[in-house]
Amino acid sequence: MEKKQLFRTAVIFALGKVLYGVVTDHDQQCTGGLSKESIFGWMLQGHIYKTMLADLPHTCIFACYKDDRCQSLNWVISLLTCEFSNRTKEARPDDFIPNAGRFYFKRDRNRVRLGTISELPAETCHEIKSSERQATSGKYWFSTIKTGTSILAHCDMATEDIDECTTSHPVCDVNANCTNTQGSYFCTCKTGFSGDGKTCQDVDECVEGSHDCFPNFATCVNIPGSYNCVCSHSYAEDHTCLPAECVDYRRITNADRKVTYGKVSVQCDKTIDTAWYRFEGAAGTRMPTSCPPLYKCNTNAPGWLKGGHPSVEDGQVTRKACFHWSSCCSLSTNIKVRNCGSYYVYYLKSTGSCWYRYCSTN
Repeated sequence: MEKKQLFRTAVIFALGKVLYGVVTDHDQQCTGGLSKESIFGWMLQGHIYKTMLADLPHTCIFACYKDDRCQSLNWVISLLTCEFSNRTKEARPDDFIPNAGRFYFKRDRNRVRLGTISELPAETCHEIKSSERQATSGKYWFSTIKTGTSILAHCDMATEDIDECTTSHPVCDVNANCTNTQGSYFCTCKTGFSGDGKTCQDVDECVEGSHDCFPNFATCVNIPGSYNCVCSHSYAEDHTCLPAECVDYRRITNADRKVTYGKVSVQCDKTIDTAWYRFEGAAGTRMPTSCPPLYKCNTNAPGWLKGGHPSVEDGQVTRKACFHWSSCCSLSTNIKVRNCGSYYVYYLKSTGSCWYRYCSTN
């Protein structure tokens, strides 16, 4: 029985050798190491995706030709069985091992290049380079980007890096930015979203209070990734819905307006234009709310705001501007004041005579 099996094995192997160029280690030595498509006494392990019973090896080879996934096969002589593999020994040299009961056959015609179809995804760029004699950078199918899914991505053959950010199926959330790194990648949520990048949730700026809609004059409406300010009144066409005077004003920036400045050249506001003004820069940020000493802010009778500044909620208010001369409010005039959130604006008018002047402070 044993002799019959050995005889049958010899006949099958000889047949394979004649028809398909099967060679032994001895044959390889005699041909100076010339690589053939088939090698007796060796097998590729770990990449078998299906098996098939067959009386002769050529049946297995023809079946391999018809299957795009088939890269190579092992012929199990004693079991008359072919084991189809989706890799070659070039792709996985560490898995190519001696086995006296098998011979290995690499598909020799119309072999689909590894990674070029979704049914035959590669694991790494290096594997593709090893499998194919000439591998150029481009798009290939990979099985390692997302478990259980074949995904198309760009492969840089020079660095052997897969660019996961170019995949056919996004690896990051639709509301995230993908950044490729050598051998990996990371995801960061876009502005207006929060999360780990793989999953991003919309930030509700209206609930968190991280919007700049003007209180009492606009309603914050959340939208994906941002928000809108819906103006409650017909104020200036500004994103924050600020009242017109908070946008359209004149600037007072000269340092001699400050209550800490003495009298040098004596100025007054007899000729000041009636308009909305904002104190900025060297002039400070607001009018003083307590009586300043005489001869300050480069005038004789310095002006100050009586009644305090309004809150945002107070809206536009009328206040008394007093000028210190014989008393802290020896002369006064009504002005308008608006709290614009981070600054104040004042509707100022002529003082009527010299030497009265609106003063400022920090």
